[in-house]
Amino acid sequence: MRERIEVTPLTEDDLPAAAELLASRQRRLRRARSMVPEAYEDPAAALPLVEALAGKDGAFGVIGRVDGAPFGFLLGYPRPEPIWGRAAWSPIEGSALADDTDPEHVRDLYATWSDHFVRGGYFRQYVHAAVDEPDLMAAWVRTGFGQMQAHAVRDLELTADPPTGVTVRRAHADDSWMAADLFPLVGRALMKPPAYAIQLPEVWRMVGADPEELAEPEARHWVAIDDAGGRALAIASFYDPEPGPLVPSRSAELSLGMTRPEERGRGLMRALVAAGFAEAREAGATHAVTDWRTASLPTHRSWTALGFEPIYYRLHRHIDERIAWAAASPLAEPA
Repeated sequence: MRERIEVTPLTEDDLPAAAELLASRQRRLRRARSMVPEAYEDPAAALPLVEALAGKDGAFGVIGRVDGAPFGFLLGYPRPEPIWGRAAWSPIEGSALADDTDPEHVRDLYATWSDHFVRGGYFRQYVHAAVDEPDLMAAWVRTGFGQMQAHAVRDLELTADPPTGVTVRRAHADDSWMAADLFPLVGRALMKPPAYAIQLPEVWRMVGADPEELAEPEARHWVAIDDAGGRALAIASFYDPEPGPLVPSRSAELSLGMTRPEERGRGLMRALVAAGFAEAREAGATHAVTDWRTASLPTHRSWTALGFEPIYYRLHRHIDERIAWAAASPLAEPA
């Protein structure tokens, strides 16, 4: 007998069921990735994540049931920004399926969820999926989504010496004068093919312009300096990551890594990352996390070569905006 699937808007009363689904997914994923937080296996720990997401301005979610039993949910919010455009955004805690649910059912959830946002003019849509759920990833791809951003993890066991004539050390606030022109390098690289990730002119004017950028109390910047000329050749920045279901509890975030193009291939970034890892180990961390645009060839190849393994992906779909008026055509009969 064919399953009777029902998808309805997510209400406040449904949030505990969504937390149960999220906790169930956490238990599945921890079988493959024991380093991700065990705490979120408890629905009581997962519930605040769902509640916070549901509390965002304009948030909308759906919950699916088969014969009355919840099989999955999808929850997100509008994120209109200069870079993202009018976007609908569902983070990694914004969706989950029950154990043994056919991943194809995420498409039933998405059909209702996306219709809500498309009717509001949100044609760019972002969801997240774990690497260890490949059938679910395939279901998203069948629906028109493509891979955009990798969120990756690795342990902190890395050693590397800088090349001869280069000193690797923590950056100081008074290093801003020599490091300022390093900060725009990532944006420039991402605008090149095949990534084509835009950087707006007003952002260009701000990047690296703040002399206090290296003095952020929460940041740990490491810089590689040419001993002969005192020139900064590369920089790596570490922060404490935001907690989340797929972020190891004791981890450091490699937020930025930039090497001058003419200095690449010398092992500068490896030496910087190794230094940052050593400091993180001393502070009690066990893992590092980072993320990157997978379409950027040098970025993707650099971070994977440094041992970072994707643990989940941001997926992107851009719906043709002409659906807004084509759907109103007299030729568009109800299905």
